[in-house]
Parts: sequence; structure tokens; C-alpha cells
Amino acid sequence: MPTYGMSEAIREMRIRLGYTQEELSYGICTPGTLSRIENGREVISKQVFEALCGRMPGLHHVWISCDTKNEMRRSKLCKQILMYLSVGRLPEAKKAMEAYHQLKDGKNPFCRQFELYTQAIYQALLKEREEEILPKLKRALAITMPDYRERLKVQKKAVVLTYDEVYILLNMGIAYAKKEETELALQILYYLKSYMKNQELDVMESTKVYPMILGDMAWILERQRRFREAVKECDAGIEICRATGKYTVLPHLLCIKAWCFTASKDHVTAKKSRQQAKAIFDITEEYRGYGSFQEFYKAKEPIFVTY
Repeated sequence: MPTYGMSEAIREMRIRLGYTQEELSYGICTPGTLSRIENGREVISKQVFEALCGRMPGLHHVWISCDTKNEMRRSKLCKQILMYLSVGRLPEAKKAMEAYHQLKDGKNPFCRQFELYTQAIYQALLKEREEEILPKLKRALAITMPDYRERLKVQKKAVVLTYDEVYILLNMGIAYAKKEETELALQILYYLKSYMKNQELDVMESTKVYPMILGDMAWILERQRRFREAVKECDAGIEICRATGKYTVLPHLLCIKAWCFTASKDHVTAKKSRQQAKAIFDITEEYRGYGSFQEFYKAKEPIFVTY
């Protein structure tokens, strides 16, 4: 039966990756719940399954969707919200967020986490009540990782992150940098960089996230006038984008390089990077909510991670 097949897949993947039930279930469900799922005595919910997939690559191919009507509508709204935020279409994002709020399951921790996280990004893009952004991101992370401060101090395999937790942490790094708490911001970014390199993660998802981590690290380094280090991180991210054919982050990386070369008085190389970034942005004419590429370039925004 399907429940048995799913339970076997989860247990085998967990054992293969070397995680205990306590490590894998942390912040997602209780170890007892995971044990019942693995033994075929409890049907896994969509939200719990997707959270486990963030920690155990390779599970999606065994999922048979049993969504309720509300789950399907929430899932559709989630994708719309993230898409609208990623391209700066804030009126549409606000409308979708209001619809999601009406449909959310107040008892579901993943719904609460998603709402807090997207509210924080919305306010960051709108530059509205910016003092609330970092507290909201912290509250969102604490829902599934209540002792994150202690767990992130030591790089060890027992700290297993979902991709939502990676996204939240990355935006926390940006928020700390905007508060001029640069060392704390870089500590988070360097941790995430090491995590993405050392963990056994899904290739498709990690190659989408990793350039964002490198780009925001470069954004912070540029603010510190550490131009050579910033360009090095950008080049690493650009190489990943080229190798994987994922170009969403590429124009951001090129802009950061252009800022660094301009500040270093290498105006020829800066112009080349700027022209490359503009060419990519011009294909979609989506300037992350700005009216033109020139406005976006002058704003020197970080890469807010919404997907």
C-alpha cells in the first residue's frame, strides 16, 4: 500500500544519510511521529513530507499527492507569492498574501513560518517598518529551529536544515548587514556557504540557492570595501549559473562585480559587467520593482531570497 512504500523510503533515506530520528524530525514533528510514519502506522502530511524533503534529497519521486482542496489552494498561493516577491510585483504579492492568510491553517507551524517569512520579505522590498523585519525572520526560524543560535555555533552533521530554514537564515544575514552588524551577517553567510558545500543536498535545489549565498556574501563584502573578496565570490556564483543554466541570480552577481570594479577605478571592466547585467534584465523587463535597470543598479540592493 502507498503508506508502506512511503514509510520504507523515508526510513531507508534517513539511515543512508546517517541521521537519527531526533536529528531528522527536529522542528518538523516529534521523533515519535516520525517513528510511526516510518513504521507505516501514521500517514504523513504534505507539509511534513516537504519539510523532510528539504533535509533528505531524493524523496520527491515517491510522493503521491493526497492534497485537500485547501492545501492545493494554499500551495498555489505560495508559489504566486514567491514569484511576485521575486520580481518585485508587490501589489500582486500583497493580494496573494491576503488570500493565503484567509486560507492558512493556524495550527500548522509551516503555515505560520511561511507567513512570517514572506511578510518580512514584503516589508524589506517595500522598505516599510524595516525595524520589524529581523524580529519576524527570527520568529519564523524559531518555529522549526527554536534553539538555532546554539545549533549554528558548531558546524556538525546533526544540524540539518530545510531549504526554508536556509532561505530565512540568508535573509537574516541581509537584515543584520543593513543594521551594520556586519560580522554577525558574515558569520551566517559563511556558515551557510560551508553547509551547502559539506552536506549531501539535492543538486537542483542547492545549485539554485548556492549562488544567492555567494551573491549576498559578495554584497556584504562590497559594503566593507573588500572588493577583491567580493569579486571572487561573484565569480564562483557566476560559474555555477553558467554550468547549470540558472540565470535568475546572474545579473545580481554581475551588478555587484560592476560596483566593485567601479570603486576600484577599473571602469572598463565595470562597464562590461554592467552591460551584461542589463542585457539579462532587459530580456524580462522585470527590474525587481524598479522602473528601470538604472534605478535598480543605483539602489545596490541585496538578493532577497524568496524561492
